[in-house]
Amino acid sequence: MAFAVLSIRPAIASESGLPLGPFVAKPGVSVSALFDTNVYRDAVSPEPDFGLSVRPYFGVVYPGEDFRFSLNAYYRFFTYFNLGGKNHDLFRRVTDFGVGASVDAGKRSKVGFSTSPEFFNAPATRGFGDGTEQNLGANVPLALHFRPTRAFQLSVNGRWNWNRAYFSPVLVTLSPIQLGNRHELAGGLGVDWKFFPRSHLLLNGEFGRVMWGRVDSAQTAAVAQDPAWFWRVWFGLKGDITRKLSLLAMIGYGNVYFDEESGTTDLSGPAGLLGKVEFAVRPVTTQRLAIGFSRDYAFAYYTNRIENTQAYFKYQGLFFQRLTAKFDFSWNFRNLEGFTTRNEHQWTAGVGLEIMAAEFFHVEVGYRFSAVNPSSTDTGEYIDNAVQLGFTLGFK
Repeated sequence: MAFAVLSIRPAIASESGLPLGPFVAKPGVSVSALFDTNVYRDAVSPEPDFGLSVRPYFGVVYPGEDFRFSLNAYYRFFTYFNLGGKNHDLFRRVTDFGVGASVDAGKRSKVGFSTSPEFFNAPATRGFGDGTEQNLGANVPLALHFRPTRAFQLSVNGRWNWNRAYFSPVLVTLSPIQLGNRHELAGGLGVDWKFFPRSHLLLNGEFGRVMWGRVDSAQTAAVAQDPAWFWRVWFGLKGDITRKLSLLAMIGYGNVYFDEESGTTDLSGPAGLLGKVEFAVRPVTTQRLAIGFSRDYAFAYYTNRIENTQAYFKYQGLFFQRLTAKFDFSWNFRNLEGFTTRNEHQWTAGVGLEIMAAEFFHVEVGYRFSAVNPSSTDTGEYIDNAVQLGFTLGFK
């Protein structure tokens, strides 16, 4: 059977894939080889190794004009090759997977609804611990959209986020060492007013509760985390200054109030100031440079609250319709308060090239540098370099 690549009209947005009646299927597999100079993210005795990742995935899309639906799933296998006789088998992953869906109904109607739930299990990204830390989680955002006019939208939002961090001393176990079991419930309102053809006035806020589910103390490697109430509000502008310049400027404020018996300091006063700013330039339609700043807060099992401050630069360009080049640099400052109390400085930089040999075959190469507090040798501080080369066979 011959399959043709389906292209939806530009008014809907182009969809590449395999046509299945009114749906578009997006099967594929990504394979990549990795060289990492510091697999343990260790400050004193870094160990390098070669690794291999295989990630099959499948997606299906219904690309309607007023109703859009998508369903995606992936599985990732990863292993190191134990370079130099070092044993890195504990980094082997056979439980890295995810399933997600997206619904956007009434996109052109007076009343609309959107949601994008997902369920996943993935290795932790911080690189600390014994190397077997994983996260089992779910995210369920919900939104109702009211559009009395074409230029004005009011959204009623809600979300539930769940994350269970755990150590798995073997590849698969029904009795993991639980580190944290976090639930976030929040709801809020958002306003988007298009007061010029390409300019928007934005106002949104949320109020919520972070809770920590019960864990078996005999199998817990961390102290109990503290529940808290939180809120944040944002106000700002988003739009094009000219056809080549665009701006996002949001100022915000938020507080976190821990329960009375908690020993963690509340987030309030000047520390509650939040922000999102990005200035982007398009010298030509296929090139984009952006410089930005953001500040917000989050929660994690290893500390009760984190203040995240980031400054970054990003570049992406398309050449000859087939070659995509990317570069990014960021500085991150994290203030941790709780079970772990400390400040972290992190610098990251990366460069990548992607060649589209065919619509269903891409070749990628990339390099990434990361350093956390590299001037000392405290636990959790490291310098890491990673080079990756791979290909994707399938539709993106």
